Amino acid sequence: MQIKTKTFEITPKQLRNLLTFDYYRRMKITFIILVVLLVINIIFAVIQNRFDWWLIYLVGLIAYFVSLPLLFQVQKRSSALNFQNRYCEIDENFFALFYEDGSIIKLNYSHFFKVTKKADYYFLYMTKAQFYYLPVAAFESEKDIHRFDLFLQSKQLIKLW
Repeated sequence: MQIKTKTFEITPKQLRNLLTFDYYRRMKITFIILVVLLVINIIFAVIQNRFDWWLIYLVGLIAYFVSLPLLFQVQKRSSALNFQNRYCEIDENFFALFYEDGSIIKLNYSHFFKVTKKADYYFLYMTKAQFYYLPVAAFESEKDIHRFDLFLQSKQLIKLW
């Protein structure tokens, strides 16, 4: 299997938007639970005609979780290489990134512990906070995407089903 992608890049703003959207998607259940608890506490406070301090704590907790993505500072936490034009070469042994400035990163698949695939992109995680972004649009064909998915599944990095 030899796959070469088209040249691609991502801006800090685009990456921040992707990370923010992913954060809200993962926290959806937590937000629902917190809002339901808040509504229940408000109803009980109104019925019993009393002020409950837990309401303030709950509102503060919700505000904290909602505002957390505003603290994401993608440019400070990411290498400048992540925002350059690049392309990938993928084979059975290595995942190689070739950057516009001539830099090359060649990684064995054992360095990745997880890969997440969304509709438009892959995140190839090396640690919980360090990942490589690979857009689906960078692949030459649907066949290459399918081959890459099957290869990742064989390496037990992604679950397709």
